[in-house]
Amino acid sequence: MSEFPKFEVVVKMPEDVPNQIVKANTIKAGVGSSTFYPTPDPTTTVFGNHIKAATDAEAGTKSKPPTVTIANRDTAVNTMLLDVEAYRLACQGLVDEATDEANAQAIAQSFGMELKVNATHGVRLDKIEQGTEAGTVIYSMKGEGPHMLQISYDAGATHEVLDPTRSGKTTLTGLPANKNFWLRNRQILTKGRYSEWTDWKKFSIRDIG
Repeated sequence: MSEFPKFEVVVKMPEDVPNQIVKANTIKAGVGSSTFYPTPDPTTTVFGNHIKAATDAEAGTKSKPPTVTIANRDTAVNTMLLDVEAYRLACQGLVDEATDEANAQAIAQSFGMELKVNATHGVRLDKIEQGTEAGTVIYSMKGEGPHMLQISYDAGATHEVLDPTRSGKTTLTGLPANKNFWLRNRQILTKGRYSEWTDWKKFSIRDIG
C-alpha cells in the first residue's frame, strides 16, 4: 500500500487589497456554511466585522481627501488576514484527518480554499535573491503559512535560529557581503507538528555599496 500523500491547504490570496477583501468574503461564506467546521474560531461575526473594517479603511484611502492612512488601512487588512490564516490552519487540521483525497478536497472547498497534493515528502523548492538594499536577501520558501528559519556560515556545522515568519516569503537584513552563508527552513504545521528541515541552501551577497 502506497504512503498516503500529504494534502496542503493553500489560500490563493490576491496581492491587491480590494481583491483580498473579495477573497475574504468568499472564505467567510464558505466557513459560515461548512458542515466540517460547525464552530468557527474566530466566529464569522468577528471575521465579518474585520472584513468591514478593512473595506471601510480601503474606501477611506480612496476618498478625496483621504480619511484613512495607508498604514492604518494595512493594519485593518492584516487583522482580516490573520483571521484567514486561523481558518486555514483549522482547515489544515481537518484535512490532516481526511480519509481520502476526495474528502480532503471537499473540506478545503467548503472553506473557500484550495488543496495541493504533494505525493513526494521532503521536496521543497526554495529560492534566495539579493535584496535592493545592502545586506538584504529575499528568502522564498515552499508552502503557505508560518516557517522556522536557520542560518549557518559553515555549511550547517553550526547554525543560528532566525525569527520565524508568518508566510513563505521574508526579507532578511544585516547579512555580510561577499561571504557565503546557508539558509534552511521548516514549515510550522498544526497540532504542534513541523515539516522536515529543508536542505541547506548556499548564497553570497554581492557588494553593492
